[in-house]
Amino acid sequence: MPNTASNSVWRQRLLSREFRAGLRDTWVLVREFKGALVFFLLTLVVGALSFHALWNSTQPSPISLPEALYDMMTITFFQPIIDFPDEWYLQIYFFLMPALGLAFLARGAADFVTLLFNRRARQGEWEEAVASIMKDHIIICGLGHLGIRIVRELVALEEDVVIIEQKADSPRLVEIRKHGVPVISGDARHVETLEKAGLHEASAIIVCTSDDLVNLQIATRIREYNKDVRIIMRMFDDEFAHKMAEYLNIDTVLSASLLAAPVFAGAATRVEIIQTFKVDHKVLTMGRVEVGAGTKLDGAKIEDVEDALDLSVVLLQPSGGEVDVHPEEDCFLRPGDVIAVVADALAIRELATKWNRRIAR
Repeated sequence: MPNTASNSVWRQRLLSREFRAGLRDTWVLVREFKGALVFFLLTLVVGALSFHALWNSTQPSPISLPEALYDMMTITFFQPIIDFPDEWYLQIYFFLMPALGLAFLARGAADFVTLLFNRRARQGEWEEAVASIMKDHIIICGLGHLGIRIVRELVALEEDVVIIEQKADSPRLVEIRKHGVPVISGDARHVETLEKAGLHEASAIIVCTSDDLVNLQIATRIREYNKDVRIIMRMFDDEFAHKMAEYLNIDTVLSASLLAAPVFAGAATRVEIIQTFKVDHKVLTMGRVEVGAGTKLDGAKIEDVEDALDLSVVLLQPSGGEVDVHPEEDCFLRPGDVIAVVADALAIRELATKWNRRIAR
């Protein structure tokens, strides 16, 4: 878990992002309602200037221009702070300004205020505003079973994430939005959708829908408009995945079946597979093993196990002891000790079948 200082920095980052997104979103609203806003400002300014001139030329107590402007605002919204005058030409303002104020409201002012202070009423536009100010973030295309798990991992790592999801009614969106992750509703095969998610500012894009063809189309479109962004693509067909990785200059193509295979094998051989990952063209596995009594691991030195199986022991938790994330090579393993190892599938298999099964006497 992130420490307190890290959490503080993360919260500050989120607040800064929200503030900048709010400014951007407000500017979008101002442009959308600029006609009504210009009409309102002109009405107030012209009304204040003329009222100021007429009042000071006829009344014994002059007023300043700011006072005249404030008077016009209060009259416009039916809350005058000055008494109804005797002069007919000043009385006109008490009837004309409210009428102009109603016209202003009719032109969209009420909608402007509502949308400005109620972002939920325009969830899509607000999330586009948040995505538009992100830099070096990660875009995830597809919010299926794999996509939601990737989001959880990236949020735990305090990475900035933007989701592209075609199903606007996906039940997973509720969880995503609780994390403050913006969601762009649309088809990632369309460049307009990708640009809303920040295609040209992203550090990486993960394409992980459940359809190989759709993933391929998305990756093609991404590479067409951004030659440099890192692309990680999911495909079910192993052989096709490698061919496409070379053809489209995709950084990483992960086959679900290839990565899942060690997990199933590990379960069958009593090795808990924690994680699988790919380096170049080689799939490596991190596994958790509890040393069994009377096995080849029982009494073995860590150094000997690593040399014999070409693996790395990255963690040791002695039975009833504290976790050691940098175990010494000359440590001897005892029954009940738990080790975490990184190795390829063959080494994991040998560890389970030959080293951690009871030796027949």
